[in-house]
Amino acid sequence: MNIDQIRRHIDKLIKEKGKNYRALSMAIGKNEAYLHQYINKGSPVRLPEEQRRKLAALLNVDEQDLTDIKLPKFIETPSLHTSNTTIEMVAVDTSLETQFKTAGYWSAPLSDLTNISATKSEYLKMLHVTGDSMQPTVKDGDYIFADISSNTFSGDGLYLILHNKNVLLRRLQQVADNEVLLICDNTNYKAVSTPIKKIKVIGKIVYALKAEKIS
Repeated sequence: MNIDQIRRHIDKLIKEKGKNYRALSMAIGKNEAYLHQYINKGSPVRLPEEQRRKLAALLNVDEQDLTDIKLPKFIETPSLHTSNTTIEMVAVDTSLETQFKTAGYWSAPLSDLTNISATKSEYLKMLHVTGDSMQPTVKDGDYIFADISSNTFSGDGLYLILHNKNVLLRRLQQVADNEVLLICDNTNYKAVSTPIKKIKVIGKIVYALKAEKIS
């Protein structure tokens, strides 16, 4: 493939895998318009080696697929399913059917992921916590990991839910066969009782990363 064909091929790969220019640009260490400029305006002419390797890992393809230059056979493409894995960072957007839009990606050794959850990385979503309703468990600025494969109430625990068209982080506690309490760990907020059928479970929280500034 020539240079133009490579750009079109990358564009096709991004769309097929449900990714977007902005998030991938930031994930490979560039500004949010980088891949748009590269694919649609040919700037840069070729992806630099570092960005090419990162993009190959994020798209889970051979690095050779992203360049017209013949690469030495001993170069190995980082794999998301072996030594490293990538988790999608999302922001809440209730106008979307999935309630999420991609905000970036978090990459870590696969061995670290096993300490977070046994769930496959594609079912984990990383979210930035805002507000004080779940203090002291999680605070404003912390990051949480939601297992979206656990999308039904499965017993008392911390969940990401949709309630009255709002996406909420709440502790759910069953109080009757078909009723749960929506609990804020911050005691300044009152618990709310609601029928289970009135909430939609988006995912169960399996891990939190504390964000504390060190002066």
